[in-house]
Amino acid sequence: MCFFFYIDFLSLSIHTIHQPYVIMDDMTKITRTIKLKFVDLNRCKAQVFEQMTAENTRVANKLLSLPIKERRKMTTAKIMSELKSALVNQVIRHTTSPTGRKTKQYKVLPVEVNNQNWKLTLKGNTYSISFPTLKGEKRIPIEVASPHWQPVLDGLLEGTIQGGSFKLIKHRNKWYAYLSITEDVPEVKTEKRLGCDRGQNNLAVVAPKQGFGKFFNGQSVKHRRRYFQQRRKQLQEAKKFRALKKWDKKERRWMDAINHTISRRIVRFAEYHNADVVIEDLEGCRSTMKQSQKSRSDSGESRHNWSYYSLEQKLNYKLALKGLKLIKRPAPYTSKSCSTCGFIGKRNRHDFNCPNGHYHNSDLNAAKNLAQWDGFSCQLDLQRDASVMDSSGLTDGVLGTPLNSVNTVKQEYIQLSLLDWTRYENPTPLA
Repeated sequence: MCFFFYIDFLSLSIHTIHQPYVIMDDMTKITRTIKLKFVDLNRCKAQVFEQMTAENTRVANKLLSLPIKERRKMTTAKIMSELKSALVNQVIRHTTSPTGRKTKQYKVLPVEVNNQNWKLTLKGNTYSISFPTLKGEKRIPIEVASPHWQPVLDGLLEGTIQGGSFKLIKHRNKWYAYLSITEDVPEVKTEKRLGCDRGQNNLAVVAPKQGFGKFFNGQSVKHRRRYFQQRRKQLQEAKKFRALKKWDKKERRWMDAINHTISRRIVRFAEYHNADVVIEDLEGCRSTMKQSQKSRSDSGESRHNWSYYSLEQKLNYKLALKGLKLIKRPAPYTSKSCSTCGFIGKRNRHDFNCPNGHYHNSDLNAAKNLAQWDGFSCQLDLQRDASVMDSSGLTDGVLGTPLNSVNTVKQEYIQLSLLDWTRYENPTPLA
């Protein structure tokens, strides 16, 4: 019997502007979905769930055949169905929602029970959930897979955690209740930040501004990706498309499990340091990063198979549950500048060499740059950046902001956050 957690939505504010780092002592509301497996569900109740799902799908498709204006006027009194009115109301809400208006037809629409029509009870050591069915209201037991999940259900009983609606979903011939919950998590006052650099050679490298970091090597993932690619090719040649679809789902589940493990360990590292985590904003990187056709065809090297966003999502909600924050910062020059002196250096795979003689692991260097990102300045050659700054009318700073207070020479250093890095990839020649 299983009890799992899935992220649904995080009402968590992400700092994306450049301002002093201030943590307010208040609460953050976090909404997530828990997966509850029914215990000892007999064949009769399973058949009732099947009938409810079929009837729920039929009513939804019937409503989709009507114009949206008529759908909004529909009530339970106008719909003939075996379902209880509370369940039919949820179907009406769903078909008139923005998602429902875009849908042409449902293959399967799970039954949804709103928060007013289900109840969680505890009899002895057994938790049960009761809700309306075709045979009246039924109370069906659920089981907690692990003791550390029990406080969540106890919070629902005590009222410290708010329950939302839940859906009846069948997965691998087993029935589950996907229940939405909302809880208040106190924000933790942090004094430090950890930088987290994501990649393919190293799936993640997390480190503070000074000190040691943690590496999560990605070589085994590359090897496994190539194995999945080879197997997919064999299934495609054999035209076993059903097996191919199952194989793709297996690969996704495997990669999700790895990202869950990595994110959990990063959160523990952040808890140990009492620090928030800063990551690069990699949105749209697949279209901006250059990659050869040979690397693109290799499943282990292709950036189109890089699950960086999945890791970001899991980090986001796991940190929020601990009262910590995930902060996103622009990516340019985080890997090209030295974390010790700020000079632009040369990177060759895992090696980063600074003109001043500093050597770093390139991924660790990027993680440390992210950890000190706010207020950090990187040095650029004056002959390269002067023409750009003069053409923009910026003689005292970049984008109208003052230079870092530790700098003594104007225009010698610039803040990473304010760098129009596209100009420096192709600098304007001096006259």
